[in-house]
Amino acid sequence: MAGIKIYAHRGGMTGEPENTVAAFKAAFSAGASGVECDIRRTADGQFVAFHDARTGGSCVRDWKISSTTWPHLKSLRVTGREPIAHLDDILNLMILRPGKDFYFHLALARESDAADLALQIRRAGVQDRAFLLEFQHRRRFLAAARAAAPDIGLAIMPFFPSDLLNSAWSAGASRVCCGWLDWPFAKQVFYAGAAAFKFREQCGAAALAGIEVSAGIANHPRDMRRLAELGARAVWTDDVPLAARYL
Repeated sequence: MAGIKIYAHRGGMTGEPENTVAAFKAAFSAGASGVECDIRRTADGQFVAFHDARTGGSCVRDWKISSTTWPHLKSLRVTGREPIAHLDDILNLMILRPGKDFYFHLALARESDAADLALQIRRAGVQDRAFLLEFQHRRRFLAAARAAAPDIGLAIMPFFPSDLLNSAWSAGASRVCCGWLDWPFAKQVFYAGAAAFKFREQCGAAALAGIEVSAGIANHPRDMRRLAELGARAVWTDDVPLAARYL
């Protein structure tokens, strides 16, 4: 479908290890317009991309990231293949991919961490394509980031698609990322809410207000096309090559 962007959840999870620079590069090569990563902070104050609080799920060592220093973490390989991505690696990739968007999901403990992250992104000069991403109930983290770097991009994740515009305005966000979590019946609840609250009309109103609405995570062609038909301007997926064939 012309004009529908593809966003890679955790950089895509069908080829290279998730949240790694290799995954981000592969997603862009396959047609992604943007990628998302989960950002955590190490014991020595460094920012790294990793989904879980501990490394044991995909690395040979089971270390808690917030209690481990970067010199130890950088020795690990995700699924035995790729190094954990440091923020500097991601910022360098952003500089090399000027037409691509990057979403940073804030798996952070303190609002001051969000502010520090925003400042580091801003110092790299790529804040116009960086979107700090957070659930609606944690929008105070976005506020802290915006206070530190007023021109940083913000994206909000509402739990239910009932009022997309107010979700964005309440967080000062220019992008709304909605859809379903990996919970039982979450997808069905989303689609029911989209029908009840006129999702297509909400997307149109958001576009007129300069707010982009994306949705997912869609890993089947049926869901990819349905979200696009419902008015989402971008679709989140783990499988970028598949999405590129159907959108």
